[in-house]
Amino acid sequence: MPIGVDERALEPVLLDLFERDQNLLVMGDGECGKTDLLRLVAERLVERYSSDEAVFAVMDPRRTLRGVVPGEYMGGYASGPRVCAGLVGGVVKEVEGRLSGDGDVDSLEPGSFKGPRIAVLADDYDVLTTAGQKPLVPFVPNGRDIGLRFVVARRVAGAGRGMYDPLVQAMRGICTSALVMSGDRGEGQLLPRVYAANRPAGRGRWITRGGSPRLIQTALREPREAGE
Repeated sequence: MPIGVDERALEPVLLDLFERDQNLLVMGDGECGKTDLLRLVAERLVERYSSDEAVFAVMDPRRTLRGVVPGEYMGGYASGPRVCAGLVGGVVKEVEGRLSGDGDVDSLEPGSFKGPRIAVLADDYDVLTTAGQKPLVPFVPNGRDIGLRFVVARRVAGAGRGMYDPLVQAMRGICTSALVMSGDRGEGQLLPRVYAANRPAGRGRWITRGGSPRLIQTALREPREAGE
């Protein structure tokens, strides 16, 4: 799915969340366009997959993603820590059922799981308490085998410490695609050779497995007309 344009090559930047790419981590401070990107990813997945093929678990503490995912695709929506913890429990129960009887993921054939692909969509992740998401961490490395993907957005502010969050660490450990948008360079090196900087909305450093960081402009959603 196209999510933006490479500013040097002027070529589309593509994200293939359920196949080639393994998850997406977005970092940026207020008004940088990260929520627009999460909305775009959700909309593109809905366009590409049927509700039998993909389902969403949405963690949305600031309620910025309300109404983005159609009802037939919504596996669960949570805005508060307690409800988020319950939603995580539901996801864990589902993916545990996709493991073999002895819980050995190594015995799974890639793509052999039954049921829809699960996209965990989390905006303003830094607002959530980390404890509630810990049960998902063991499943991150084997997401491809059990049909589990994460799209997580958080602020740059505090990211120096936030990168040690167990879920974020697990995502980084499998070379998750990442976008570092506008933020304070003083937070330090967020990813290898990548620092935040003050940038226009939608612009950021795009990092993929085996590739060099490159500057891209993500697609910004058009503002809705009054009453829409």
